[in-house]
Amino acid sequence: MNHKEKLTGVFPPVMTPFLNQEIQYDALRFNIEKMNTADLIGYMPLGSNGEFRSLTDEEALQVAKVVKETAVPGRVIMFGTGRESAWATVEFTKRCADIGMDLASVLAPHYFKARMDDNALLAYFTYIADRSPVPILMYNAPGFAAGLLISPAVVGKLAQHPNIVGMKDTSKEDIQIYIDAVPFEADFSLLAGSITKYYDALTKGAVGGVLSLANYMPELSCKIGELFFAGKKDEAKALSDKAITLNEKTSGKHAVAGVKAAMNLLGYKGLEPRLPLLPLPEEELALVRDALEQGGYLK
Repeated sequence: MNHKEKLTGVFPPVMTPFLNQEIQYDALRFNIEKMNTADLIGYMPLGSNGEFRSLTDEEALQVAKVVKETAVPGRVIMFGTGRESAWATVEFTKRCADIGMDLASVLAPHYFKARMDDNALLAYFTYIADRSPVPILMYNAPGFAAGLLISPAVVGKLAQHPNIVGMKDTSKEDIQIYIDAVPFEADFSLLAGSITKYYDALTKGAVGGVLSLANYMPELSCKIGELFFAGKKDEAKALSDKAITLNEKTSGKHAVAGVKAAMNLLGYKGLEPRLPLLPLPEEELALVRDALEQGGYLK
C-alpha cells in the first residue's frame, strides 16, 4: 500500500482500559480482537483518547505491543509518539518502530506555547521527520495542545517533506484551509479527528478519520466512508448525521469517560479512566445509556 492507501479509512483512537489505576492489558486485547471483525484500516493507540499523557513510557510501549500483536495482519498501526522535545520524540518513535509501527502521529509541542511560532514548528517537525524510521503525521489538536493551532503555511511546507505523509485535524478550523495549502504534487493526506468533521472532510478531499466513535461502533464508523466512496453520498450523509447526534450525547459531551462508558455498555471493556480523569457519575452514565437506547443500539 502507498501512504494514501494506508490512511484511507477509519482508525479508532484506541482506549487504554484501567481498573484501580492499573492498565488491564487483557481488556485491551479483548477490545482489539472484537474490533478486528470490523473493516477498519488500522488502529491508533497512544493518542489523547488513549490517555497517553497518563502513561509511563514503559506502559506505553507495552500497550503498543499488545495492539500490534492482537491486530489482524494487514491492519495499519499508527502510534502517538509526540513528546515536548524533538529529541525525545525521535527516541520514542524509534522504540515504537522496533515494535512494528507503520506510522507515527506527532502532537504539536505546546509546553512553551508562546514560543511555538511557525519557524519553531517547522524546525520541530522537520527534525523528527529527518530522523524517524517510519513516516509521520502531524496531529493538529488545539484542545490537547494548550490551544496551539498549526497554521496552513506550516502544513503546506511540511507536506513537501518525503517523510511527512499527512495530518490528523481535530481543530475547529475548516479542513479546507489545510487541503488548499498542500501542493498538488505532495504525497500528503488529511484525516478528520472527529466524527463531527468526518463526512464534511471527505467531501473536501480528506481520505479518512481517527474517530473515537469507532471504539464502540466501528462498523457504523466504517460504513460512512464505505458509502461515500461508493458514490452513495446521500446515504453517507444521513448515517453521518445519525452518528453525530449519538456522539454529541456520548464522547462529544463526556470525552474519554463517555467513550469508555459507551464501550462498557456495548460489550467492550472500556473500564475506567486514570486519574486525574474521573469516570462518569451515575446520572451522566444514565444519559449515555438513554442515548444508546434511543438510537436503537442498546436493547
